[in-house]
Amino acid sequence: MACSSIESLLGPTKIQSSGPQFEAGATRAWNLANAQIRPACIVFPLETSDVQVAMRTIFQFNTRYAIQAGGHSGMEGWDNSQGGVLILFSQMNNISYNRETNTITMEPGLTWGEATNAMEPFGVAPVGGRASSVGTGVLLGGGISFLSPAHGFGADNIKCLDVVLVDGTLAVATVDNEYADLFRALKGGGNRYGIVTKYELYAVRTGTNADKPWIGGSIAYPSSSVEAVINATAHYVQTVEDPRAVLEVLMVNMIVSGEITPMAQVELFYNVTDTNMTTLPSSIFGELLSIPASSTNITQLSYLGVFNTNPAGNASGSGEMFGAGVFSSAENTQVYLDARAHWDNFTQAVSGTGAYLFTSLIFTPIPSSQIEAGRARGGNAIEAPLGGYVALNLGDTLTVGVAQPPPEGDEAKLLFLNQLHRSPGFPFFMNECDKRQNVYETYGDYEFMKKTYMKYDPTRFIVEHMSGPLGL
Repeated sequence: MACSSIESLLGPTKIQSSGPQFEAGATRAWNLANAQIRPACIVFPLETSDVQVAMRTIFQFNTRYAIQAGGHSGMEGWDNSQGGVLILFSQMNNISYNRETNTITMEPGLTWGEATNAMEPFGVAPVGGRASSVGTGVLLGGGISFLSPAHGFGADNIKCLDVVLVDGTLAVATVDNEYADLFRALKGGGNRYGIVTKYELYAVRTGTNADKPWIGGSIAYPSSSVEAVINATAHYVQTVEDPRAVLEVLMVNMIVSGEITPMAQVELFYNVTDTNMTTLPSSIFGELLSIPASSTNITQLSYLGVFNTNPAGNASGSGEMFGAGVFSSAENTQVYLDARAHWDNFTQAVSGTGAYLFTSLIFTPIPSSQIEAGRARGGNAIEAPLGGYVALNLGDTLTVGVAQPPPEGDEAKLLFLNQLHRSPGFPFFMNECDKRQNVYETYGDYEFMKKTYMKYDPTRFIVEHMSGPLGL
């Protein structure tokens, strides 16, 4: 048995099959669907060599396994393993900043809230996630930050990776060493190429909390303004290419006793460094600012203030499901309105089941500047085209205590995903996909992804023993 063999090699303090530490680790996932999965044992590594021992043994014993960093996955099974070995990075949470190289070195057990707060006194920040409870695994799926329009995906800001391969071998991968292909594949390739035990990241100079180089905040809108917000979102994606501008649009259909109430919220920011601006530029945000709102909170902010605009998103106690969509900047406004209609139909279809708390439709614009920033650093696995697009996250939050959608809800979600328009040649965002979607085939160089995977896992052990993205 893999668990007993790992224990004989690492000792009982680094692997648990029962007891308080095991119970806390087994149930810590944000998504209730993953928190209810029961691993046979949990490895709590303290250093890379512990992960090497665990992975070598898992490989030897032909055992199912999972990796969990922050545990913020909307995909069932991606960060826990029923009856298998869970490698949980909660004890590997060191972080440091090197002023000379302007790089951040961090272990995978950190959340972006911990990392961003730790770097604030140095006046720098990592390009990672947008919510404090999201973990480092977001980098492997691409990673979108409030800094992304100017600096690329989170993955684009990786300088070096320590990677434990499927047989337990350690590879140190960079853009130009012998593991350059592995390095590129991991920048958007998810959990399919190895286990990352250390990240060295390029830091972005953002200032300390005393500095206020940003203007922005959030605006909440009533039901009567939802369609206007969708129109304004489409116009923003179609026209805005300023890397200083950041926008996230959240549409929510609340479900109470079968009744649906739509609402919308936007988070909008502008980096005014080296400008004389004191307000959000109307040429970029004017349409959104003119829509009747229920509340507006716009002010001058530090980068930490920008980051903390998003709620923490701790364990929800509910099942959480995602789904990915993508529209290019060339798509007309009707495509957005059609997406809303399909989303409303889906919400209506599930509203009477009693299993859903709310559904959401989130738009994140990806301007060409973001793609260009990534290409300047050697590119990534996603290989998105220039021209700009918007990533859609089709989210469902179930009623508290409900881990799985009812069959009719699952069927309705699949219908929604199939009805939603997709702009050919533009990629889905892996961090926010449905587990049934083949994200890899939407990438610009799918053949490279498949070839690189077979080079580093020729027996296909990873895809056959760990849940994760489809298509390799």
